[in-house]
Amino acid sequence: MNHGVEALQKEYQDYVMAHRIRKLLGGKLEPKIFLSLAIYAQRRLERQRLARELVTVKPLSMERLARVDDFTDELCFGMWRNPREINDFLRAVWKRGGHGIFEFPTEFAALLLSQTERSRLPLRGVEVAEFYVACLKVGAAAFSPEEMGLAVDRVERLAAALPIFIDELQSALEFDDPAFSELDWD
Repeated sequence: MNHGVEALQKEYQDYVMAHRIRKLLGGKLEPKIFLSLAIYAQRRLERQRLARELVTVKPLSMERLARVDDFTDELCFGMWRNPREINDFLRAVWKRGGHGIFEFPTEFAALLLSQTERSRLPLRGVEVAEFYVACLKVGAAAFSPEEMGLAVDRVERLAAALPIFIDELQSALEFDDPAFSELDWD
């Protein structure tokens, strides 16, 4: 499989999991809409274009910055890998009183994975939970370079073993869609 396509699938899978968590937690964390893979890809490319413009286009406008921020929020972009985004999310979760999905991997799998996903991952639901919880721990480690390095290494190790598992991508895996191989995600 093309590395760019696999990277998009994993990024979209992270988006879907972030969306599910935010929906479960509700309140101000609840996302406004759910994006299909095609819409996600379009908006992700638009965010990427705008982010490049922030570096290359002068003068830097507040409108362009605000649009990138809006796309970042809508795409849950950086929620799993950007320490600032992680910490913002964790502060919001803490203000809501927390949730058991962050403490108990079995509860994470039971509440956030569909029945078909759990059957597709009979022994790996806990591994999925460990990956996403490890991502959240990167934010806590952000103040110590040594701890940050260890946290990032753990996330990368878990990410390498994490399969594509969400229902929303299974049909895309069943046939090799040439439309996605044309996209540049790097």
